[in-house]
Amino acid sequence: MLIFVGAAMSVASSLRVEDINPDDYSDGVLYLPLGIELQPRRRADWGHPTRPGLPELVAEDRPHGISGRKLLCLLCMRLMAERGQQVEPVWMTFVRTRFGPVFRHENGRSPHEEHIPESDTHKALKEREASAWEATGAQVLVEEWRPRAKRRPDVLAVSARLTVAGEVQHSTISPSLVGRRQKALAAAGDRVVWTTDRDASDIHFLRRVPHLAVPALDDHRMYLRSRTPLLNVVTGWTFFEEQRCGWADIWRGSSRCPVSGRAVPCGKTHVYPSLNVKEYKADPDAVFPFGETVHLDSLLEGILNETWVPYRVQADRTTWVPAAAYERFVEERGHYGDPDMPGQLRIGRGQAQRVCEQNARPVGAASPVPMPVPVAPKPVETKPVPVPPIPLPVAPKPVEAKPALVPPASEEVEAQGRGVDAVCCGKKVAAWAGRPLQLGCQLCPNSPTYYRR
Repeated sequence: MLIFVGAAMSVASSLRVEDINPDDYSDGVLYLPLGIELQPRRRADWGHPTRPGLPELVAEDRPHGISGRKLLCLLCMRLMAERGQQVEPVWMTFVRTRFGPVFRHENGRSPHEEHIPESDTHKALKEREASAWEATGAQVLVEEWRPRAKRRPDVLAVSARLTVAGEVQHSTISPSLVGRRQKALAAAGDRVVWTTDRDASDIHFLRRVPHLAVPALDDHRMYLRSRTPLLNVVTGWTFFEEQRCGWADIWRGSSRCPVSGRAVPCGKTHVYPSLNVKEYKADPDAVFPFGETVHLDSLLEGILNETWVPYRVQADRTTWVPAAAYERFVEERGHYGDPDMPGQLRIGRGQAQRVCEQNARPVGAASPVPMPVPVAPKPVETKPVPVPPIPLPVAPKPVEAKPALVPPASEEVEAQGRGVDAVCCGKKVAAWAGRPLQLGCQLCPNSPTYYRR
């Protein structure tokens, strides 16, 4: 039943809040008067192309929030159910800001980013990924709901080989949030690739997952230009080259044998990581062939065709590598787990301090040196021995007394700080380890008496 009063409209609906199951929806915003789900991030029509005036209808149907009881956040209600909490209605309001229309929670806080408006750069990179995968003949879906993952990736490409979920990340988020999204999509059977326009030194939150970083451009429309050389991937990939044992390894920072770990070369050839583009043999039938640089479209096509696969370099670092030499590389060096799953997150709980501060101890609180415990000797059976005749005493020869050699006392240096007896770390001279600070410690960067400090 629809009741029109001027420009405003109120709708009577038989849908009750108690009967709503958030698992029956796609984590959007439920508009109770019509009983329909709104998708504010999906399209401009909110997922209802047959209702052209729906945004104006919701904007004029006041009041909103808990007093109006018209807009419900289904994602918040689903998160409550997953955490084992009692599912309660989470009411929202619809406001217009300088960024566009926004659905806002009643309490002013947003525990998720489902209904936050996207930036122009985010939309441009998302459109770039979709157009690149469409050119390769794949079926592309934007903001498609994945029931098994309970997530909505930015771009979903379906090919004959595999399904790739593209995630575009323009802003900085926590590594734990990235890991949860990566794990959910990978567990659902999707290969995930993260794309960002942040600097290579500012993508620490994406190092645990397969990622690609492109340069940050001033105008978001430059991301949509065809065949532009500005979309060269600056980090997130590594080539392989075959070299004789003893070649410098850019991942390990040494020239040791990658198989045995010895400093003496074994004489065989191994596969080494390289940043030389000429070492890669590109597919001649590729839609986006490789050139002098690594282009984003070429890597996206290779990821979809499985000519590029993720590899876990370390426990907290993942990169894209060519699939041609992947099996041999893993056979020689092994791997650090499933690269499709997020790597281990290292969290430092200790307080940051220097080496000499770790070895320092308060004055008078020196740990006592453990004394050896006396052990009673085993009883030995003695046999009677014939006593020889006692010789006459002979005066001993006078022995000249020599002065005892006393080691020269080292000049101790008073440590900086009050009430702290600093000791040497032994980095400069190993024999000084555990002893009071010496004059030579002034040349050690780890010492609190370092001359440059």
